[in-house]
Amino acid sequence: MQFTWNIAQGVSSYNKQTGFGFVIGAVYNANAALRIPETNSSFLPQWWYAGTAICDVTCTEYGVQATATDAVRAEDLECRSLPVWFRVDVPAEGVYRTKITVTGTDGGEVLVFIGRRRLVWRGTLAAGENKTITAYCDVFPIVPRGQVDAVPSTAVNVTVVGGALAAAAVAEAPDVRRIWVCGDSTVTDQTANLPYAPGTSYCGWGQMLPAYLPDVCITNHAHSGLTTESFTSEGHWDIVKPRLRAGDICLYQFGHNDQKLAHLQAYGGYTDRLRTYIKEARTAGAVPVLVTPLARNSWKDAAHYNDFLADFADAVLTLGKAENVMVLDLHTWAMALMQQDGLETAKRWFYPGDYTHTNDFGAYKMAGFVAHALGDALGLMVTDAPEWTPTPPFVPLEAPADCAIPAPEGDPFADYDATRPNDTLTRAEALELAIKALKLFPINVYNDLYSDIVGHETYAGTIQCAAQNDLIPPEWVADGSLYPNQTVTAADFLAVLIPGAAGRRPLADAVPVPDSVPVYAKRAVGQAVAEGLIAPEALTKPLNRSNAAEICRRLHI
Repeated sequence: MQFTWNIAQGVSSYNKQTGFGFVIGAVYNANAALRIPETNSSFLPQWWYAGTAICDVTCTEYGVQATATDAVRAEDLECRSLPVWFRVDVPAEGVYRTKITVTGTDGGEVLVFIGRRRLVWRGTLAAGENKTITAYCDVFPIVPRGQVDAVPSTAVNVTVVGGALAAAAVAEAPDVRRIWVCGDSTVTDQTANLPYAPGTSYCGWGQMLPAYLPDVCITNHAHSGLTTESFTSEGHWDIVKPRLRAGDICLYQFGHNDQKLAHLQAYGGYTDRLRTYIKEARTAGAVPVLVTPLARNSWKDAAHYNDFLADFADAVLTLGKAENVMVLDLHTWAMALMQQDGLETAKRWFYPGDYTHTNDFGAYKMAGFVAHALGDALGLMVTDAPEWTPTPPFVPLEAPADCAIPAPEGDPFADYDATRPNDTLTRAEALELAIKALKLFPINVYNDLYSDIVGHETYAGTIQCAAQNDLIPPEWVADGSLYPNQTVTAADFLAVLIPGAAGRRPLADAVPVPDSVPVYAKRAVGQAVAEGLIAPEALTKPLNRSNAAEICRRLHI
């Protein structure tokens, strides 16, 4: 296959008959196949623009530029961009070499993505300045999120943000070395909402690798929610394994979801399954590389980091030595970055309000470590890509007040209003609600912490998570029992919630509280009153489920 296009040939919308063209909003809305994130550009309109054409293109002296339709609110475009999306159908699966020429339009930053929003180049171009990038795009089947069967990839997608597309050429490149990426949501090709801003887009570090590794093809089969087990059981390894060739590289990073399951603990099922992947990659002649799980921005308070993934990182390092496999210790490197920055500054690397998943800035930063470590070990060419300094906006867009389309994600606390809203909250429920409000994660592992909680209780994993995060007041368990069904007052609940919130953001200084508040809760309650979360007169009254949910809404983690 030899495909070429340049601006002299004019601008045409993509259609299946010609097999190439620009995907504008109207084309996107008319073709369901273009709306599968795993096989498109992974730039998706905000949910309140569903069914509305928001992107168009125009031909200028610089090339083809993206334009917004009249349907886009002006405020949604402030400091945000729309991409030019060019699509070329290809005849078969494989690796394709793409040459992309972009032109600066306003002297600003230009980003070039390929495939499922994989960054291949970023830099500043003066108005009229050209840059030609050679990048490799994988076209292989993939299992879309929420589906059980693989779907074929059939095209090369090129997207340009901040500049104009002037030319594109696509040809087969069957001999290019490939890096297969296996992992979870911190690695996967994440989608970005349009209008686009890098600070408010989820991004996995795997999709930023091409910006550093220009001579190889990245093929990313990581997905959100995957474990070392479900990467196989959901069919992803069935795509990778038969396509491995001698010299291919396989990166494996799991752990964030394995730790939630009792049978996939660090020195158990987790390492057993990694060992199997190592063996099968080697059997195919490929080079297995283990990556320790990306560190979270997790803190007990602003001064004390809380490392939940230490066991999994250590297990990977131990396995690497035992199997003589290269290990890239991303966990230690990223954790050092978090500790150097501190809780608040480190938030610039993560999606707003999230403490596990990076934004584009953070994924780019993590990919830089992985690429350089991998390049040094295997002799790969690594581009000296420039630093990407996080810049606003860091606040996601909000739907218009008169939006009639329901939000895809509702109120996380709605069940507490809908189910037994007037029942007094119990200790077990208080811990569950606090974990939800603090955006922590319950795990299905329980280490027999308290005499009255056994492992088969439905809330045992919640108790374990609460204990790991120091949410349980020592006074509750002084005799070794938790008493999970004991009801709580507002002060009791705040003694759980507020110390955890101190590990998420700075809190107001505590104000004096009534003497009726238990001693162990006074500081937390004083901070809650100062934050305006509750009135002083309600502190020692029993707290019902609905009122507890409202406190969580006001907390704004």
